Amino acid sequence: MSQPQESDSSLLVVVLDVNASAWAQSPLSLDKALQQLVIFINAYLALNPENKLVVLGASHKECRYLFPADPSSAPPTHDIQVYEQFRTVNVQVLSGVQEMLSSHIDGNEQQSLIARALSKALCHIHQVNQLAVTKIWSRILVLSAGQDSPHSYIPLMNTIFAAQKMSVLIDICKVFGQDSVFLQQAAEITNGNYLKVDTNSEASLLQTLLFICLPDQYTRSIFNAPGNDLIDFRATCFCHKRVVDIGYVCSVCLSIFCQTAPVCSTCQTKFSFRLVKSDSSQSNGATSPNASAMSSLSLKS
Repeated sequence: MSQPQESDSSLLVVVLDVNASAWAQSPLSLDKALQQLVIFINAYLALNPENKLVVLGASHKECRYLFPADPSSAPPTHDIQVYEQFRTVNVQVLSGVQEMLSSHIDGNEQQSLIARALSKALCHIHQVNQLAVTKIWSRILVLSAGQDSPHSYIPLMNTIFAAQKMSVLIDICKVFGQDSVFLQQAAEITNGNYLKVDTNSEASLLQTLLFICLPDQYTRSIFNAPGNDLIDFRATCFCHKRVVDIGYVCSVCLSIFCQTAPVCSTCQTKFSFRLVKSDSSQSNGATSPNASAMSSLSLKS
């Protein structure tokens, strides 16, 4: 595998959590976060004229492209005081977020469709790599303010392992709330960074983005980035969507359950329970209470 070079171009896909309910509880408002995000995006585009950018917005109901926007939309007005590429990105991102917020006013869910946004990001990265003549190093930045969605555990883990196979870094900026167990695993598995932003300071988000998330793959090879020491790698059960320490695993599809079940809800494999007796109890012709309580789960022939 080739190593990143200083002159290589990059593709950055920004996944922005546009959940109004989650941002309403954050000390850092969404408006101020957007102002700092567009400054970071402009700095990224200024690093290399060959750098490419995609911005995705994810709410609790939909996931859409914010940049590049729909070609049929009205072009932004001309402003000679702003660099043309910066102005286009800023206007399309801000107008796209405003449109998403106005179309999803109702609803109090704090769980956004991050897994769907990551899937779209990986599809776009794959398409760009297929058409590129030279090597493009891709990475994803997730700006999250909502909570984990246990129902999206399976698709989210699939996207994480797909990103690992494609050598795509996933950086996570957690703006508000408890640490995301799923996104921590995403950053750790893909060699990205998981960062909890200090929202007590209004400029902390911009500082985090510029110093930690702005460097590309080449710069990170000589850059001492903060590590992820406390990562929760516990799995989520497929039956109740709860994080478990000890569970039961289907021997066919490897689905995890917190309770025993006669049929696997994922692959519909039927199981049969049978008692396992110890050798001493079999020789004596008696069954001990401990041996009677032991059971094993085997495939039904």
